Amino acid sequence: MTRKLPGFFKDPHLIAGLPKNEPILLALSGGADSSALLHLLCRLREDHDFPLYAAHVNHGIRGESYGNEALRDEQFCRELCESLGVELFVHKIDVPMLAESEGKSLETAARDARYAFFEEIMVSRGIKLLITAHNADDNLETQIFNLCRGCGVSGMSGIPEKREFDGIGLVIRPILAASKSEILEFCADNGIKYVVDSTNLEDDCTRNRIRHNILPELKELFGSPERASLRLSRSAAEDDDFIDLEARKIVNADKTIDAKLLSALHPALAKRVIMLAYGRAFEPSLESVHIEDILCFIRDNGGKKNGRISLPCKTAAIVRDGRLEFAADGERSEKLSYEIPLTEGFAEISGTDFAILVGEAEDRPELCSDGESYALYAQAYVKNIDLSLCSASSRREGETIFENNMHKKVKKIMCDKKVPSSDRQMLPIIRQSGEAIYVPLCAVADRVRATDKDRQYVISIYKKHTSEEKENA
Repeated sequence: MTRKLPGFFKDPHLIAGLPKNEPILLALSGGADSSALLHLLCRLREDHDFPLYAAHVNHGIRGESYGNEALRDEQFCRELCESLGVELFVHKIDVPMLAESEGKSLETAARDARYAFFEEIMVSRGIKLLITAHNADDNLETQIFNLCRGCGVSGMSGIPEKREFDGIGLVIRPILAASKSEILEFCADNGIKYVVDSTNLEDDCTRNRIRHNILPELKELFGSPERASLRLSRSAAEDDDFIDLEARKIVNADKTIDAKLLSALHPALAKRVIMLAYGRAFEPSLESVHIEDILCFIRDNGGKKNGRISLPCKTAAIVRDGRLEFAADGERSEKLSYEIPLTEGFAEISGTDFAILVGEAEDRPELCSDGESYALYAQAYVKNIDLSLCSASSRREGETIFENNMHKKVKKIMCDKKVPSSDRQMLPIIRQSGEAIYVPLCAVADRVRATDKDRQYVISIYKKHTSEEKENA
């Protein structure tokens, strides 16, 4: 191993802004990245004499069917650390059993187990720096993955070079600027041995498919896309940090947010305020579709109208007296959902303001039933449906409709089409055999969309007139 440190390696103490004698704990898998990083840290230790430790987790995943690779990796790490004079901590855990008992994916359960072990060591040894061997290719994979999930600027920030770790220290990535090829070349030039996880060679998970199929194509087209990825990460992280700082000025010690102020903010800032305010009240984060729902509701009326929007995990966004707050959704109950069979003729939907007319009748600007006055709300021509298999019901969590050759989330298109927030939960969605085929004001599924000439039925959605609406009509 040459004494000179490669340009892609950064001193973790400098990244962290801590003294050069601060102890370090390295997450060691035995692969090329972490093995190369251990050698680099040992070289740095010669110059600055800091306590260096390593931690290895045997996940109990690659057993006999993989030639006992997990035990092989553990033994490799033991021998490597012994040869370099590094104290190693080893933890064995049955991750498949843990994942099943906790209802997590294998990957999530493994990650949680690793970081819990790292935290235990850091607390017991007074270590503030956890070092991981993420590289530039990992960062590019993460950005591609986040991009395809429809993430915002935070997702495009990729893997941070430094982040807080549960209030006990920092996670540092000293070789984040290194490409995978540079790391492999460094290992070859310096005789550094490492083990290969055979599951990383399979195409049975999203990240592996990105790594094996998409990254090579990108490198063929653009040469070094991982370099551009790092530049994007830095730029996005700066923008993300600025938005976060501005949002935190608004999300202060108060438990509520001024809804009128929120409605006037730039969307990027308003969405971050909502996200931070929700995160202050509850642990799970909100998806973008829920954040947009809340912002649409507030902007529909300038933050003046009271209302409640039910959110995941039995939580709710509540606007009351011009203030937005988040609370447990105690009012969520069965009355917020319904399903009725779809039949020809006129039918009111009990417990809602909506009614449905199915048939070939001419459009009616207004209908009356039992003293109630209804106005036409939405209408669609449909074909290729069997009414005996059809129903009308309230929106279901996570459902989609297939329109224009793609599946679209019903909740998101309701927001995009500016369906009034107060209508979104109870608006009747028409289904055939359980599949959404018509979302009023929003979409008609490709396979049932009809024109006036080839229509089989006209489905008309009506809504009750309020006194105010009658005066404005």
